[in-house]
Amino acid sequence: MSRLLAWLLRVFGPRYRLSPIVVEYLERSGRIGKTDQIPSELIPLAARLWSRGWYNHKILDSMRDWILPYWATRQLDPTDCGFVGYALLPVQINLTYRNWTALGNPESRYEAIVDPRGLITPQPNEWGWSFDAWLRVDGETYFPSRLDEKTITQQLHENLPFVQTQYQAARLRVNQEAFATRANDETEWLIAAYTIENPRGDAQSANLFLALRPFNPEGVAVIDNVELRGTELWINESLGAILPTPDAFATSDFENGDVASHLDALNNRSNISDKTGLATFVAAYEIELRPHTHRVITVAMPLTKRNEASAGVVQWLEPNALAQLKRDFSNRWRTLLAQGMTIHVPDDAVQNAFDANKAHLLVLHDGDSITPGPFLYHEFWWRDAAFMLHALDQLGYHEQVKNVLKTFPRYLRKDGFVQSQEGEWDSNGQALWLLEQNARLSGDYEILHDEYWQALNAAHWIDAARQKTKRRDDRVPEHGLLPAGMSAEHLGANDFYFWDDWWGLAGLRSASFAAKTFNSPEDAQKLQTAYDAFFHDVNDALARAAEKNNADWMPASPYRRADSAMVSNLIASYPLQLVAPDDPRLVATIAELRKIAFVDGAFFHHVGHGGFGTYLALHIAGAEIFQRKRDGWDAFRFLLKHASPTWTWGETIHPITKRGGHGDGHHGWAAADVVSFVRNALLFEEDDHLVLTPALPDDWVFETAALKVERAATYFGDVDFTLAFGEHNATLVLQGKWRVPPAYIEWNLPIEIKDAGGNIAGVELLNAHQIRFPNNVTRIVATF
Repeated sequence: MSRLLAWLLRVFGPRYRLSPIVVEYLERSGRIGKTDQIPSELIPLAARLWSRGWYNHKILDSMRDWILPYWATRQLDPTDCGFVGYALLPVQINLTYRNWTALGNPESRYEAIVDPRGLITPQPNEWGWSFDAWLRVDGETYFPSRLDEKTITQQLHENLPFVQTQYQAARLRVNQEAFATRANDETEWLIAAYTIENPRGDAQSANLFLALRPFNPEGVAVIDNVELRGTELWINESLGAILPTPDAFATSDFENGDVASHLDALNNRSNISDKTGLATFVAAYEIELRPHTHRVITVAMPLTKRNEASAGVVQWLEPNALAQLKRDFSNRWRTLLAQGMTIHVPDDAVQNAFDANKAHLLVLHDGDSITPGPFLYHEFWWRDAAFMLHALDQLGYHEQVKNVLKTFPRYLRKDGFVQSQEGEWDSNGQALWLLEQNARLSGDYEILHDEYWQALNAAHWIDAARQKTKRRDDRVPEHGLLPAGMSAEHLGANDFYFWDDWWGLAGLRSASFAAKTFNSPEDAQKLQTAYDAFFHDVNDALARAAEKNNADWMPASPYRRADSAMVSNLIASYPLQLVAPDDPRLVATIAELRKIAFVDGAFFHHVGHGGFGTYLALHIAGAEIFQRKRDGWDAFRFLLKHASPTWTWGETIHPITKRGGHGDGHHGWAAADVVSFVRNALLFEEDDHLVLTPALPDDWVFETAALKVERAATYFGDVDFTLAFGEHNATLVLQGKWRVPPAYIEWNLPIEIKDAGGNIAGVELLNAHQIRFPNNVTRIVATF
């Protein structure tokens, strides 16, 4: 890519009097990495982001009299800690407040998003316009995007994908509720209900303004034309919303300024066009409230482009319809969530984060796909899917995972490459690993069997691809590794990343498992031989790197020194378990990361991300949980502390604002690792045995404390257990629905154990914190 740009500049540069040094910079940048290939699949995403950023830069700083979205209000405020100087920047992008929450229906491809101030974007991946609500009381208008954290709150209703945004407006209370639903014809809708409550003993009046905004959490969203047709609001020639009949309304364009500037004299003009794409609209409702009463105004917005309303949707706008809509929503989601793993732990933050992200993962599951975000990252990538689908499998949602894995052949090229993005080489291993994990966690081998031959093809590609780096001189650092490529984990310039090799090894191991399972000894032997040879070359490359760096830690690639990108090697432990949890190289890598890449006690990814890690921090935490170290909880507590009120995270956390700093503002991979971390902190598989409570926090151990796990999917079968603490004892009750019984079960406690006994012989106290017992023991009492 750099070479292409350099050639174009050499040809056309003189016409525009560009200095030759411009070409030199581009050429030099292309020499930093081992290749300058960029996955073409990422170009549309980047183009959308940067083109919007260019438009933002051209216009936002001159729109200070407009009601801008929350992020722009803060980022353009020089007194705010999230202010970003923009004079020399070619684009203006949300860099400091990248948080939002996905709302959607189960098994749906469409999600809406809600920002931290209640701005609703029902179709973020279409035009991306939004709806806002303003309230005027006693002559003062309350704009949520301008309210501070002390004035406005946001939360999930019962940890479901149902966002409540609340604030006090003078003597009135405002409660905005947003959730997704389906009509009888299966069309998808977003319900936004605004409840204005008068809690006082005297009558109150107000005006509610429902405003169409040419903005979203990324910036400007184009609105070329808008028209109110009765109760239907048409935006860019498509049905955008169905509203109750307003008492007044108005439209405006860029030339006449934000419609918010004309609230005192609404023009009742029902349509407008704007060539700049900045048309605005507002519908006004007069609110008269007797003492201790409230009024509800409901809006329905389609989650996809539509040219007509669904039958019955208008009835949803009736004030008494909201309660039934909410009951139907809650019943639908509670039924689905009850099918998966549930936990009860003596920690509200951990409980809420687990429950909320369990639901978030199901929102981001799109039937035969899964996406790592509802907005910027609303794409299927095997890398993110590996963690998200694995978390769903751990929760017991095996059918949802299978529906995605059935699409595996779509991505398989004739040569065996599983193409997620061209120029990245981890997808083969990820797809194969998921096929194995789904079979082992569900006990259903149908998908693995049906796709066995495709899996062999994908495994052979891994072995063939790494042969390209084998040269006559076997002393080159990348000998036997997968080719150089880009890493979307922002590990730096294109290089021979060990990340790809660990996934390649996992893929070969999974294919070998399939061959053994389906009694194909010849295939199994070939795959095992390929796996062993590959592992030898990886170990050899790591040994040479250790010799060069005079240290045991594992660099991101054979050519790199110690930096935050070496966190990528931790997948060898979490989640892949390719090496022992106490492998000296792994231990040294974590120690070095703590020395060079931790800021204020938390992992900071200096390379690429420029923020505190979310899912990458949980890779460190996950490896430490496998080591039975409670240090892993430090990273998890940091994430809990800096979660959004709806238990979401961006891809990174900004070091100053402590809000989202990169990527999709509701990051699916982060949600998956939150779920998997809690699950693994309660139980996980290791080789042929099951490990329980490997690293319980100290503050979970007190008299009367209890925790409960139900329907936890494992390789051995579903597991239920309860753990209750008394004054000087802990009682474990375990029920395993074994398909393949574990060789034994290991139980860990953070307090010194004096004695342990169970209802069946064979309980063994290994050390002061660890008990081993047979798989037929169902009750143990440990004394301390």
